[in-house]
Amino acid sequence: MRRFTPWFLLLAIACNRGPEPSEAPASEAPEAPAEPTPAVANPHAPNPHAGATGPHAGASAPSGASAPSGTSTVDPAAPRLAGVRWSTHEPLTWRAPTSPMRNAEYFVAGDAGEALLTVFHFPGMGGSVGDNVARWVGQFRGPDGAAAPADVQTRNVAGLDVTVIDVRGTFASGMMGGPSEPQPDQRLLGAIVSGPNGPVFFKLVGPVATVETAKSAFDDLVASFEAG
Repeated sequence: MRRFTPWFLLLAIACNRGPEPSEAPASEAPEAPAEPTPAVANPHAPNPHAGATGPHAGASAPSGASAPSGTSTVDPAAPRLAGVRWSTHEPLTWRAPTSPMRNAEYFVAGDAGEALLTVFHFPGMGGSVGDNVARWVGQFRGPDGAAAPADVQTRNVAGLDVTVIDVRGTFASGMMGGPSEPQPDQRLLGAIVSGPNGPVFFKLVGPVATVETAKSAFDDLVASFEAG
């Protein structure tokens, strides 16, 4: 004879079993996002696009300047920068700037070694003309280690104020990219043009004998300045 469990016992057993597991099978788990979550930039990571701080080898940036206009190179057929135009002739020889920190570059060949004329403009910065003259002259020392005497003149060329510097002696740039050792018998011919868009810097540095061969061409360069 079959025995039946009373209905009230079946009801009590069902009430004591507890809830079913809520975790879905692995095959029903939601898929990962189709696009990966972008990584958060590290604010302390080095900037891979950071450049050098010096405008050219063997010379320093204008006083108070941290970066030149850099990407704006000059047309050699019609040189113009920051509202200043000029012209050149041999032995000043154009070549593409060898550093992004220069707007234009000319070289002078010579048996004593090459001299280099760099042209650069620092928009909105650069310090006073006097600050930069002092910086350039301060890179030279006389035979006794004292400051080298310098010829500094200010003139007006086609309505532009131009400061011209001539100094010679032992050259030590003191800047990254400059000579690691002081260079004796060097000369600097410089011109700072107060142009309509700020100062434009022209700096010719090299062995005394080489720079002397370019003195006339440098004087003609200065005489050619005009706004435009």
